Amino acid sequence: MDKPHGTIKKIKSLISDNKEIFRFLTIFISLLTFLFLIFYFLEKYLDFMRAWTADIAVLFSNFIGMEAEANGTSLILKNMNFEIIHECTGIFALMIYFSCTMAYPTTWKNKIIGIAMGFPFIMAMNLFRIIFLVYIADYHQNMFEYVHSYLWQGTFIVFVMLIWLLWIEKVVK
Repeated sequence: MDKPHGTIKKIKSLISDNKEIFRFLTIFISLLTFLFLIFYFLEKYLDFMRAWTADIAVLFSNFIGMEAEANGTSLILKNMNFEIIHECTGIFALMIYFSCTMAYPTTWKNKIIGIAMGFPFIMAMNLFRIIFLVYIADYHQNMFEYVHSYLWQGTFIVFVMLIWLLWIEKVVK
């Protein structure tokens, strides 16, 4: 059995051998926590993002021939209505991407490029996700909950990580 002193020594060695990883994780978690706290206290002032998301979804849905309308933060379809909540706006994906980018050890210039490149891609993917969900809600309503809760949750997480890894590969390196 390890003595307490031996365990502490192993932990110190683990941290020392992986300083960059621990530094990244510390900055990432700290930034993300800070951003979530800001969101928590300012949430009611960010409802414009919900309405904006509904309006943009309606614009593009109608453009491609699907009937939709917005009423504030509600999305009204022919077979279904639903409320655009903050999770639908992409704000949390942006906060995660921002925290990853800022925590990564590179120059400020590279970080700004990463944010400037990543944010539009993430917002475009989020818009595509919502329009796809409008289609599912109208034409395959029985699949909506599965596609919304499972398929797109995982897909969106993978997409955000791919954008981040692409930035590392093409800009940072």
